[in-house]
Amino acid sequence: MACKLILKFKDTVISEIPLDREETTIGRKPENTIHVDNLAVSGRHARVLKIGNKAILEDLGSTNGTFVNDKQITKHILQHGDSIVIGKHLLTFVSLEDKPVVAAPEPEPEEDDMDKTMVITPQARSAMISKSGGSPSAAAAMPLAGLQIIAGPLAGKSMELTASLTSLGKGENCRIKIKGFTVGKQAAVITRRPTGYHIAHLEGLAKSKVNGEAVGDQPRTLKDGDIIELGDTKIEFYIKSK
Repeated sequence: MACKLILKFKDTVISEIPLDREETTIGRKPENTIHVDNLAVSGRHARVLKIGNKAILEDLGSTNGTFVNDKQITKHILQHGDSIVIGKHLLTFVSLEDKPVVAAPEPEPEEDDMDKTMVITPQARSAMISKSGGSPSAAAAMPLAGLQIIAGPLAGKSMELTASLTSLGKGENCRIKIKGFTVGKQAAVITRRPTGYHIAHLEGLAKSKVNGEAVGDQPRTLKDGDIIELGDTKIEFYIKSK
């Protein structure tokens, strides 16, 4: 998937960055792929991972957090038009089909870089999002769901799906660890969106299955009682009763 990020400060476009590598880092330190010289941005603030035809934004434990469409995220599968707020800067995720935006001259540099990251209050962040053209999105009411592992090394464990993205695989950053030579590091993800809960397969020879059917890279909507299979692990998806 050919895509890019457009970096803006207030209403000024600073640069366009093609996401043509496996990992694109964002942060205040100069060695980052996207260098954002602002005290509100952590040294290594966030990164974008290209996995198959997906671009996944991941916060790296930043001080002020990473926000997508006015919602704080830990991991998020980027979609065309997503607005990412990092510190005082706005990044827009676009696909190759979009018309290129002409980069404007870089604004005057702010204060010199310091080791300590400036903390932004929630009130200040809301004001910055408003000035950047972002608009608060009304959170759609949706039932809380969970996973119950019914087979495999973690059988008996359960968890609530409160995060916007829950990853499955053998990678150390995956919330549900599933071992196996054919299991991908980021094998699959379950996303929580206003339209419901969806699962998509990302990588690995071991295919993710729902009720015995292989899941493709296009998200599949999960229903109460669905059985997810990956490697030697079986997981039941359920909707919690109110």
